[in-house]
Amino acid sequence: MVLAQLSKRVITAQIRSLTNTSQEAGLVHVEKQFEAVVPEKRDKDAFMAAIATFKEKRGRTHVEFINTALKYVKDYGVHKDLDTYKSLLDVFPKGKMIPQTAFQKVFLHYPQQQNCAVKVLDEMEWHGVQPDKEIHDIVVNAFGEWNFATKKVKRMLYWMPKLKHSNKYLDRRHLEGKSLSPSELAGIALKMMSRDPATSISLLKLSDNSDPVDKWFATAQSPSQQLLLSELQKSEEVFVDGGSVYVQDNLIRFVTLTGTTKLSPLDEFKKEELDEDYSNWFEEWKKQRHEAKRSIHQQDHETVFAMGAMFQNDNATALRWMDQLQKRNPNLENLRIRVRLDGKSWLS
Repeated sequence: MVLAQLSKRVITAQIRSLTNTSQEAGLVHVEKQFEAVVPEKRDKDAFMAAIATFKEKRGRTHVEFINTALKYVKDYGVHKDLDTYKSLLDVFPKGKMIPQTAFQKVFLHYPQQQNCAVKVLDEMEWHGVQPDKEIHDIVVNAFGEWNFATKKVKRMLYWMPKLKHSNKYLDRRHLEGKSLSPSELAGIALKMMSRDPATSISLLKLSDNSDPVDKWFATAQSPSQQLLLSELQKSEEVFVDGGSVYVQDNLIRFVTLTGTTKLSPLDEFKKEELDEDYSNWFEEWKKQRHEAKRSIHQQDHETVFAMGAMFQNDNATALRWMDQLQKRNPNLENLRIRVRLDGKSWLS
């Protein structure tokens, strides 16, 4: 704790000395305040110290300062921090920019400042940072109750809580505020992509605590997929291909085990002909039952037999994943497996 306070004081002193030197030498761009900090020390404390130094000067270039600070929020790792956006919006002077006359209320009063505030709110919305009542009060104290920037934050307060859980395939509570390992993120991604309720997701650790590289396999497969795989004839060909999916900001690489489909494509625009002849109703009923047995894994262009994720995506690791998958699917031993991950095609 003491070391953190000392480092914060050192960074603040460096920024202040740079500002004083800049004032003596002449006009220097605000960007120097953020570039002066070495990349290893760019964190929340350094960013807040730069804001505090600017507030002490109470300069008139707050729009330029905020626009410059928004360029560095990712470099300093504060793009998802609510307190940082509060400090940025608090840079605006209070009361001066509130419209007083009807003419000022109709038109965009202090347009550059309001557009700058909207940029800060847009940055929050883009990174999924939900505003609170304090953010609303800061904007209201700067621009008034029903100005353009204030309307923006009111809309965010209304819509963002409603849209926070709009993705029915992903439960954000399993991700937010948690430091998850790559294998745990892969399990969440596989659960998000697996639409069969009977799908079981398994995780296999291949390394112990002494191994510097965390080696693991994650597999998602349902009983219907196992049945489809067991029905394949000897020497039929299956394919291992790669793909990628985002779990919020995390890019997850996954692999799929697929095969060529044996079903005719579904006709989505098939016209239903109404026939009043009910003499063959039993045969038509049996035909409809047969057509309804199509599995969710049997797509028009391919059949998905399994999905998985690995600690590294290459052909050699994929073959090791296939060896593990073969323990639950003995028929894989009789099939031809073509792995296509490295840009090269391996046939096993």
